[in-house]
Amino acid sequence: MHCPEQYLKNNDMQRKDVENILNVYFKKMVWKSNEIVLDIGCGPGDITSDILYPLLKDKINQLVGVDKSIEMVEHAKKTYGCSKMDFKVLDIGNANDCSFYSNRFNKIFSFYCFHWVQNKVDSLRSMNLMLKSGGELLLNYLLITPLVELYKFMDTEWQKYIKDIKQISYVSYSKDDMREIITKAGFRIINLESSVKQYTFPDLSTVLNTLKAVDELYNYLPEHLHDRYAAHVKEKLFEAQMVKVCPITGNAIFMCVPITVHAIKD
Repeated sequence: MHCPEQYLKNNDMQRKDVENILNVYFKKMVWKSNEIVLDIGCGPGDITSDILYPLLKDKINQLVGVDKSIEMVEHAKKTYGCSKMDFKVLDIGNANDCSFYSNRFNKIFSFYCFHWVQNKVDSLRSMNLMLKSGGELLLNYLLITPLVELYKFMDTEWQKYIKDIKQISYVSYSKDDMREIITKAGFRIINLESSVKQYTFPDLSTVLNTLKAVDELYNYLPEHLHDRYAAHVKEKLFEAQMVKVCPITGNAIFMCVPITVHAIKD
């Protein structure tokens, strides 16, 4: 997930989901003037700039987008940076770095990022630390990470590469687990919802490209194996029953389990 251009071409699902989530939750949040807002996992910055910022610009002093990828942050800063919106490198899993922003933000947003975070317990504590008293958190991510599930189905040939990936979390938490973890991190949960969701893509190749844009395994594979691995991913998607293709329209239906949490730091 270090190539901004590739991600930007293949994040329609994420953009649509964020728009839908904000349509529901933004009006439920309490806003004052001149707030300072954090967006964790901003990636190349398009969602921060195109979707989140227009809702915030009249309410905030500053919006800060952070990501642990230097390439993503450089792209975001160059493309979208302005007086009210800045982008910085930050790993939410690094408690020491997060402590620099202690008691700094009125709101924290995070979309399609937290499923990659390895230490969710400490990361949520850091989010709580970075929020001011009365600050709100809106967190959306995939409760079950499709790629991690897919890796379990991969043939032995690919497992030797998969074990080298250190940047993702292989630990799964249930909805009840997350409710307990978020509460123990110091938040009062206002709303937590999760259910199986179906996303419709124009065709199977769009699903494959969406997955490829976030698949770290490509960074570990020799280039001559990329096409064969892509074919294997396609095969295993059907084997794992993660995708269905309509024989009439050609549309591909991709199944995920997102979770959305709205919480407050009292």
